[in-house]
Amino acid sequence: MTITPEMAELWLAHCNPAHNRVLSDTAYERYAKAMASGAWRTTHQGIAFDKSGMLLDGQHRLMGIKISGVSVEMLVIPSCDAETFDVLDSGQRRQAAQLLKIPHRVIVAAAARIIGQMYKMWDPVTLFDGFYDTRAATSDILKAVAAWPELKTMAPIAAAAYRASGINQPTHLVVLAQAARTDYADKIEDWANGLISGANMDQKDPRLVLRNRFFRERVLLGTSAGRRTSYNLIAKSWNSWAQGRLMGTLKSLDGEGVIPVVGTEKFRP
Repeated sequence: MTITPEMAELWLAHCNPAHNRVLSDTAYERYAKAMASGAWRTTHQGIAFDKSGMLLDGQHRLMGIKISGVSVEMLVIPSCDAETFDVLDSGQRRQAAQLLKIPHRVIVAAAARIIGQMYKMWDPVTLFDGFYDTRAATSDILKAVAAWPELKTMAPIAAAAYRASGINQPTHLVVLAQAARTDYADKIEDWANGLISGANMDQKDPRLVLRNRFFRERVLLGTSAGRRTSYNLIAKSWNSWAQGRLMGTLKSLDGEGVIPVVGTEKFRP
């Protein structure tokens, strides 16, 4: 089917549901350049609509047609099953973060991979360091985000703490989300204030001890390779803070399991 720029604009305006992933300007500008230069080739990847006429697949290709100003031959498939949306792979892999359309969506999606596995919400595909599923399905990640709304509400704290002291965002967010469901939830605000400011704290204050540890080892603990270690360090510090205990040292021990967040024994599997 020949899709004109006018058709592409119309479909994007009236048939593109709000839950579709965030458009990547890098992707559609690349498509537009190929279309405008005549380098675009028709393939099996085209435009797909569901049974109600809403766009399932192809919004980047349509945007490419729109901004290129040229008509393009493309496969158009109507009446597709909407449930296939989460597993579609069309040119650019759909990431859960692209579908969330919420503030801090990248760290929320990363945290969902961890907390979903911790709470046995799906069978793991590939467990990295026995801790989080690196190849979890998009649908599973979105399910975890829905089951844990605390990931969205606590994300600004994790982001602010990272900016102030480099504390790993996804693992901190997982600790905070769990803590928000416990009897210690009222301590989160002061926890956050201390991590962000770093001011007027005893040298053995768990918040200051944690800040200093991440300042010293930010390169390792801030990466995906250090997530299990960073999670355990954050959980240990939070547990001490929540229970009113000071900390002398903060260590990660070889072979130790995932540290439970205090208070989660009431609902942890």
